[in-house]
Amino acid sequence: MPKMSMTMTEGELSHWAIAVGDEIGSGDVICEVLTDKVDMEVESPATGTLVEIVVESGMVPVGEPIGWIEADGDSFTDLLDFGDPAEPAAAGDELGSEGADAVVPDPEPAPTVPAAPAQTGATTGPVAAVPRARALAAEAGLDLRSLTPTGPGGVVSIGDVQTALAQPAAPAAVAPPPAKPLTPPQRKRAAAQGQAPAPTRPAPSPLPVPPVDPPAPAPLAAAAPVSTAPVSAKVAAVRRAVARKMTESAAIPQFTVWRDLHLDVADTHRDGLSWTTVLLQSYARALLQVPRLLDRWDGENAVPTGAPVVALAVDTPGGLMVPTFSSPESANPRRLDEDLRAVARAARDGKVDAAHQGVANSSLSNLGGLGVDRFQALITPPQGSVLALGSISRRPVAVPGGIGTALVVTAGLTVDHRVGDGADGARLLALMADDLG
Repeated sequence: MPKMSMTMTEGELSHWAIAVGDEIGSGDVICEVLTDKVDMEVESPATGTLVEIVVESGMVPVGEPIGWIEADGDSFTDLLDFGDPAEPAAAGDELGSEGADAVVPDPEPAPTVPAAPAQTGATTGPVAAVPRARALAAEAGLDLRSLTPTGPGGVVSIGDVQTALAQPAAPAAVAPPPAKPLTPPQRKRAAAQGQAPAPTRPAPSPLPVPPVDPPAPAPLAAAAPVSTAPVSAKVAAVRRAVARKMTESAAIPQFTVWRDLHLDVADTHRDGLSWTTVLLQSYARALLQVPRLLDRWDGENAVPTGAPVVALAVDTPGGLMVPTFSSPESANPRRLDEDLRAVARAARDGKVDAAHQGVANSSLSNLGGLGVDRFQALITPPQGSVLALGSISRRPVAVPGGIGTALVVTAGLTVDHRVGDGADGARLLALMADDLG
């Protein structure tokens, strides 16, 4: 199990992308690992053949084997790249360990043989496919080798899988109709000509008719069919990760403060930016002014964690994903807006760039797009706070001399009471209200 972040101590192996006996190249994706609700692909460290899967799925401590690869070289040491022991570690390569761009030496070249003509149909070895396409094919029981890839470099795309699934299945062969039984005159003629009469199929005996009960009263509404399809391994892994974190969250003394934020002024200046971008930056600016809510509790004391690193909750077909954004308050609003949209799309496709997989010290969850007016979000350990945002709508408000309307969002700030108090939460929401309007 590779170490994918500075704080990672274990990872949950979601599923394997290859099977025992498959030939793989250095850098090929071999499995997917879930860590803190982020799905990450694990690449092969060497070229060879997967000879054993040690862990099919589940939690694995960092450094423990998940499988064994038989290298193409002459010895097992070909799997490792120790380099020149006299050379110091490269810049940014801590303790001389291999980085993401480390190169595995290629095996000795084999004698060149004439290439066989291209063949259609099944091939051996792993099939190059984007992760989402591979997952869709696995859920549908579709063999990737049966598809014609249209992606760059011969990679199977999501569209290739969807096209294959949309094609109707080949019609089953139609059995010839059974021979009609001969009539008595036909049997006589056949006997006179010395031909054996064709066997006749006995007529089916009539089925007993069950007694007819009086009809039951019709139900008021037809019940929806209950799905019995098994949950995919990826979805199950996401649910387990959420369960672990929320079980830890249940032990945290936490409270929520609420406030309606008026957005009319911000609406006149946002210039096409998404409300998520506007509110994320406002939240991060307020956190800098109430730094206590960025602390984490280590069991004895509240420990500062530095600048805001906000985890953004993204709803995906596979479950909740939480890419992170470092110091969003200082980013160019237009670039941050484009980054938010791109990262959300990537998360829905099951792949989040490593730049957005940091350790967060706060979170933002927005259910307004799903019609929710307000809700209470739960702390994700070891974070100190989480901001929940509901729908944005024009609502009646008190104005001097009567009642008017304003563009309003209800914000709920949940705080870990060990690192902050109710007044801290109230101050943060007041800062956001001033910042937005």
